[in-house]
Amino acid sequence: MKFGKNQKLKFDTDTGSYSLVTDRENFDSQLTATDYEAQLLVDYFGDSNILVGPKKDDPQKAAKDFKHYPSGKTITLNLVRPKPEKTELRLYLSSRAGFKPEPNSIWFMFVKDSNLWIGSMPETEWRNENSIIIYDESEEVYQDSLAELDEIKIKNLKAKDVFSRDRNLAIKRIKMENYACEYNSSHNIFISRHTNLPFLEAHHLIPMSLQKLTAQKLDVLDNIFSLCPYCHRAIHHADKNLTRNIIDKLVDKRPQVLDIMNVTPADLFGLYSVEEIY
Repeated sequence: MKFGKNQKLKFDTDTGSYSLVTDRENFDSQLTATDYEAQLLVDYFGDSNILVGPKKDDPQKAAKDFKHYPSGKTITLNLVRPKPEKTELRLYLSSRAGFKPEPNSIWFMFVKDSNLWIGSMPETEWRNENSIIIYDESEEVYQDSLAELDEIKIKNLKAKDVFSRDRNLAIKRIKMENYACEYNSSHNIFISRHTNLPFLEAHHLIPMSLQKLTAQKLDVLDNIFSLCPYCHRAIHHADKNLTRNIIDKLVDKRPQVLDIMNVTPADLFGLYSVEEIY
């Protein structure tokens, strides 16, 4: 799978790939690279520099150097094209060399500073680290400003919100939705003692952290959704299925949100790190 915007922010490059390590690949100590993974390897090493056939035919040509993530140590792994008539490549794993990912972990490669890096981590760790795109330090200040009449707290938003969100747009969206949760309007919502109105939160479906990657304004009505506190926490923290369900429902309700950055529902799954990894 090709790196998305999450990985671009995390690794500071969009030239990379990631895949799930199967039980069989771990047992056989070899990874099969196809599609974008194979192209990444070919582009980096050069097609003529990749051995066609078994590694024993030319051990020196089969040996390829990688930078191991995150240590930066150079490791050598064997890479071959096992069948001349096919495009797939075979990368041999080696505990001795320092790269033997566990079954059901994520292995990844990326090019940065003219080096090809390779690494692996448990799937849960990978998803957690790649979820950073949907968090920001000023979120609490932003949400508090929507349910407060205190002018001091409203001014704090302007001082602390790194993404410069307009609270009035969020309040407008919540009013437009008749103070209901856009994922499930039947959810029980308590009354705020500060405003005497139903307590709802504003969620930017396309994360505001992407603003640094685009000139397209993300703090717009089509990208703001009215969610109850439960659903707002769920879209950030729930299991993959519930998060996907919420995303699907919100997109179905306002499909034009996809046009803001020309993304697909699958792209949104990737942004929230709930995509299917294969």
